[in-house]
Amino acid sequence: MRLVLFAGLLALGPGPFDITLLRTAAAPDARGTASLVFAPSPFGIAVTADGRSRYDVRFDITGLPDPRTLGSGQYKAYVAWVVTTDLSRWQRMGTIRNGTTRLGRAELNKFLVVITAEADSLAPQRGGPTILHGPSPSTWLQSLLTHALYRGIPPG
Repeated sequence: MRLVLFAGLLALGPGPFDITLLRTAAAPDARGTASLVFAPSPFGIAVTADGRSRYDVRFDITGLPDPRTLGSGQYKAYVAWVVTTDLSRWQRMGTIRNGTTRLGRAELNKFLVVITAEADSLAPQRGGPTILHGPSPSTWLQSLLTHALYRGIPPG
């Protein structure tokens, strides 16, 4: 009985391919998740030529305000991005609104999902404020052996 109850509780929580999106002060009522779904492939799991997983991303978003209410009215759309963890490369995925939206492709090993408000729904570069953001599950797989503490280097 206990095992069944525990398994049922686990089923209610987010899965290993679900990213809880964290809100910012720009839109405090916004909430959402980004679920990674393997992109279609005749081989079962889609990968790039160099072996990185290829995901489509399904967004479930609520609470996004009209973008024109942010800033001084210059924002007209919300755009989703896949971003390298060092923030050096931003790849536009597409426009987002409240509800469920499926966009493709995330093809990085470790990445962040970021939703920003933009002046143009076709913005090729990020320019507006971050509304929601979250790390891919693969960012959890970080070795702490490279941390200074574990190499005998004192803090400070």
